[in-house]
Amino acid sequence: MKITDMVILYFAIFAPFFVFMEIDYEKTKTYAEYDHFHEGAFTIAAQDAIHTLRTNVKPSLEAGYDSYKINPVNPQPAFDTFIKSLAVNYQVENEYTKNQMLRYVPVFAILDYDGLLLNVYKSYKDQRGDNVVERVWLPKIPLSYADNEGNIINFTVDNDLEVYDVELKEWYFGKRAELAKDPEITIPLLKDEKEFDQIRRQTIVGIVQENLAYYINEHNVYTKALDVTYKFAIPLIPQEDWYNTVDDISIFAFVQGYPYKVDTKAYNEYAFVGTRLHYKNPIYAGVVNNERRFWYKSCDYNYKASEIYSTKKQAAAAGYRELSCLNK
Repeated sequence: MKITDMVILYFAIFAPFFVFMEIDYEKTKTYAEYDHFHEGAFTIAAQDAIHTLRTNVKPSLEAGYDSYKINPVNPQPAFDTFIKSLAVNYQVENEYTKNQMLRYVPVFAILDYDGLLLNVYKSYKDQRGDNVVERVWLPKIPLSYADNEGNIINFTVDNDLEVYDVELKEWYFGKRAELAKDPEITIPLLKDEKEFDQIRRQTIVGIVQENLAYYINEHNVYTKALDVTYKFAIPLIPQEDWYNTVDDISIFAFVQGYPYKVDTKAYNEYAFVGTRLHYKNPIYAGVVNNERRFWYKSCDYNYKASEIYSTKKQAAAAGYRELSCLNK
């Protein structure tokens, strides 16, 4: 066989393969570009919403948790900002297209100072008796825990508590350390700081996870009415991401099933954004040179933080060792 015949045969056999590889590469590149765009737009929208929460306090008060105790979060402006930011990034100008876009956001949630706020789709009958599916705010879900004796502890994202002593049949308010010293109160959990903090974190995370999972799944009930065919479900999220939200007023936002402009794939993403109002100089913690270390934000290290604490004691209890600013 002549060399020219061999070359022709080679290209006849392998040319389709090379064409397929080129098409697959272009598709992958296109998906990556869309992913980058969607992720940027979604993250910016969540950050804009949390910024609205920061400024949504009485001007005479410092932007901190004390402000939120007096002037609780008003969730609607934050949600409106979230929608507006998404619309700007997606160049959506009319209300119809904006509503179509929001059908792929099954849940928008705010972990407020003392409870969980959820914005979801619900069905109700209008004045004419017709079924209407629209977004609504559900009543605030308290961050409550009940022990085996029937005592109730309502947690917050700060150190303040509301507790019900079943033996005394009375409610008490204050910080754990203060309530633990009260000789009348009989709630055992208040006495053990380490166990208390563990239960508090587990309770808050559990309430957030269970409700988000439930209402994201419930969104599937309304997809037919919303003209959406995607099957919604809570994504797999690292546990440390959940636990990093319990000390802050935070926003949880999800987008699922948003169609790409090519093929039949869909985009899925979530964003957790905290106000970080509690920490004047938060303590960052992470792995540095294969060691678990913590440092103050003001040290301005470039290390990646996996957790954030309000005190050195908390970071040390979690197994981290201090990295001084003097080491820079």
